Amino acid sequence: MTSRRPGSLGDRLRRADQAAFAAIVARRRPALVAAARVVSGLAEPGVVYPALVAAGLLAARGRGPARAVWPQAVGPALVVAAGAQARRELSRIIARPRPPASEWLTEPEGFSLPSRHTTLAALAAGAIASALGARGPTSRAAPLLAAAGVGASRVCLGVHWPGDVLAGWIFAEGWLRFTSRPSRRWPRGAGRRARCGARTPPRGAATSTAPSGCSPRT
Repeated sequence: MTSRRPGSLGDRLRRADQAAFAAIVARRRPALVAAARVVSGLAEPGVVYPALVAAGLLAARGRGPARAVWPQAVGPALVVAAGAQARRELSRIIARPRPPASEWLTEPEGFSLPSRHTTLAALAAGAIASALGARGPTSRAAPLLAAAGVGASRVCLGVHWPGDVLAGWIFAEGWLRFTSRPSRRWPRGAGRRARCGARTPPRGAATSTAPSGCSPRT
């Protein structure tokens, strides 16, 4: 069995992670810690999921009867919830220890990598941006900015290494791209067919009034 060389890439990355963590912790001040607590709180599930539902409802407003648009309304929350569960399972597999408990300014949950708060913030920002129709640089910047802000707060509070934050953002980006694929492959006109209906009324039946944008059937 060969031992890992002290100068391996993994060792260098770990030392850089520890050095960055130590530099941030050494610069903690009461005002900075107070701000970190506020920012970190924005990525709690009790804040994130209501915001996702609100964004979904806003995006689905005026697009047809409630039963036809509810999947779009709850879609952002489902994407984030599934991503959060996948992150949890990945974290258990990797099982990276957190920084020393002597540096904690809040009580963390579970393992360290990927950062839970960072992942949840990036997933939520990306899902909300997509639900509200953001495209291009805006849709890409939203998860990055959310991950940077929340991730920095978690490092400041002493419960994550900087590498955990980076991993959380990378995971969230990958998840958002993965879950956006079906919408890109959705056939043109499929939404109209779902809204207008696919069934033909029986012969001799009265013609029903078609929804807005649909041609009446005879």
